[in-house]
Amino acid sequence: MVSDIYQPLRTDEVRFLRILPGGKIAAELEIYPLREAKPYIALSYTWGNAPCNSRLAKAMYDIVLNDRCFKVQENLYDALTYLAHRVRRKECLFWVDAICINQSDVEERNAQIQHMEYIYKHAFKVYGWLGTPHDEEEVRLAVSLMAKFHTFIRDGLAKYNNDMNKVSTTISPDNKGIFPENADSDCYRGWLGIQELFQRSYWRRTWVYQEATNTEGIPFFCGGHHFNMALVCVTVCIASQLSKYAHFPVRFRFLTPGATSHMAAFRDNGVIRWGDSLLELLEYLRTTECSEPRDKVYAILGMAVDLSSPDIIVPNYSKSVADVYTDVVRYSLSRAEHGLQILGHVTHPFNDWTGDDNTPSLPSWVPNYRIHGGPNPFRTQVANSAWAYNACGAHKAHSATIKVAHLIVKGLPVDEIISVSDVWEHDPHSAAEVQAWSPENPDDIYQPTGQNRDEAFRTTVCADINWSTKSRGHFVDWSVTNADNHTLTPDESLRKDQVNDALKSASGCRRLCWTKTGRMGLVPAVAQVGDLLFVLWGGQMMHVLRRKDAGRFFYVGESYVHGVMDGELVTDETGDGASIVLE
Repeated sequence: MVSDIYQPLRTDEVRFLRILPGGKIAAELEIYPLREAKPYIALSYTWGNAPCNSRLAKAMYDIVLNDRCFKVQENLYDALTYLAHRVRRKECLFWVDAICINQSDVEERNAQIQHMEYIYKHAFKVYGWLGTPHDEEEVRLAVSLMAKFHTFIRDGLAKYNNDMNKVSTTISPDNKGIFPENADSDCYRGWLGIQELFQRSYWRRTWVYQEATNTEGIPFFCGGHHFNMALVCVTVCIASQLSKYAHFPVRFRFLTPGATSHMAAFRDNGVIRWGDSLLELLEYLRTTECSEPRDKVYAILGMAVDLSSPDIIVPNYSKSVADVYTDVVRYSLSRAEHGLQILGHVTHPFNDWTGDDNTPSLPSWVPNYRIHGGPNPFRTQVANSAWAYNACGAHKAHSATIKVAHLIVKGLPVDEIISVSDVWEHDPHSAAEVQAWSPENPDDIYQPTGQNRDEAFRTTVCADINWSTKSRGHFVDWSVTNADNHTLTPDESLRKDQVNDALKSASGCRRLCWTKTGRMGLVPAVAQVGDLLFVLWGGQMMHVLRRKDAGRFFYVGESYVHGVMDGELVTDETGDGASIVLE
C-alpha cells in the first residue's frame, strides 16, 4: 500500500530517492529539509506511456521502493532504466515528482508544488528525458549534425565579430554539410533524427519551461544519446533560415514554428530577457500542454516575479478549473497598472483551436488556458513601458468587479460590425491571405484618420505597432513581405522578418471587420456581423461584445479599430458610462 511507503512531511521537507546497486531498479526514500538536502539530480520528463517504442503497450511497470513493489508509468520506467545508474555513479540523490510526492495526497501535492521552482533551480543537475529512440542510427546522426551546426555558428560569429545577422545570411543550401538535399546522405538522415527528437511531446509540456530553463547546461537524453540546450538553439536557428528556401524539404519545416523553437526562444528571451510577469508567462506558454488543467497556472507560479505575496494564488487541487482561472482574473484586476489587460487573454474555440475534450465550461470573460490556438493578445506596451493604446481616454481606472459568474464593468457601445473577412490562420510564412483583405477603392479617404484607405489598411493589419522600435506609427510595406529571400541583403532580410512578426502578432487568427460608421479593425475569429464594439473603462483596446439580453453580454474579445485607439470616442459628454454585465 502507498500509505506504507510514504511518511508524512513537514511543510519544509522533501523526499528524495537514493538509488540502490544491483540489476533491478530499486531505491529508498529519504527525507530532508529542502534547503539542507544533499546534492541531487532532478528529472524532467513526460508522464504516461513512452513516446516511441516497439513494445506492447503496458500501463504500469514495477520497481522496488523501500523494499516494496511500486508501480510507475512506462516513460518513467524507461527513464529510470537509462538514467538511474548515472545518478548513482555521481553519488547524488534523485528527485522524481511521480515518486517523491505522494500523488494520492492532495494536501501534500498542494504543498510540494510550491517547492518545485526551488527544486529545479538548485539541483546539482537536471536531466531531461525525451524517451527511447525509434531509430538509433538516425538519432546518433542527429546529435552529430547538431554539433556540426554549433561549430558552424560559433565559427561564423568569430568571423563576423558576433554579428548574428551576417552569420544568418551564410546559412543557405550552398552549405552541403547542413542542407538535407540527398535523401540517402547522412545529413538527410540526421535531419530525420532531429525531426524525431524535436517532435517529441516533451517539448510541449508546460512544466518543462520551469524545469528545463532554470538550470544551465541541462542534458536531454533520448535513450543513451544526449545533447544540450545550446545545440537545440543553434538547430532552431539553422532550420529557421533554411526554411526560407523553397526547396528545403517540407517535412523539416516543423521547427518554424514549433514547440522546440518555442522553448529555445524562451531560453534566450525568458530566462535572460523575456518579460516574466504572470500574464506574460501565461501568454507565452499558452500553446503548451499539461494533463492537469490547473497546472497551466500552477506550473508557472514559481517563475512569475510579480507574485510578491505567496498567498495571492496558492496551488489548490481541490479547486475547480474555473475557480483557478478566475483567480488569475481576480489577481490581474487587483493590479491597477494592468487595467483590463487580462481580457486580452480570452480566446474562444474556433476550428481546431481546442484543448482536450474535458475543457470545462467557463464564463465568456474568463480565459480558458486549455485552448492552445488563437491570437496573441495585442501588444499593450511600447518604449518605457507606456501604454501602447488608450481607447478609454481619461477613464484609465477600471471599476470591474466579479460577482459569482459575472464580471461587471463600465463603458459604452460605440459601433456595430457589418462585415468580416476570412480568418488568417493557415500559413504563418505568407502574408498573402492578409493582403487579400485589401479594401476596394484604395485611394478613397478613410475618414477617421484622413489617410487613404490603402494606407489605413496597411496600418490596421499590424495594429499600428513597430515591433523593432516598440512605437506607434507603422504600416506594412508589401514589397518587403513579398520579396524573394534570395534577393535580400542581411538588413532587408531582418526587416522582412520584423514585418512578418508584426503582421502575425496583430492579424494572426483574427478577421478584418468594417463597422456601421465606416471604421475598419481587427477582431477575434469568432466575431460576427451584428456584434457590438465597446469602449470599456480601464481598457487600452476596443472590445467586441455580443448582446444576450438587456444589459448582459457575451465577451467576444479585444480588438483594434483604426483611428479610435487614443480616446477619440470618449469626450466630456460621455459621462460615467453604463454598467455592463459580462456572462
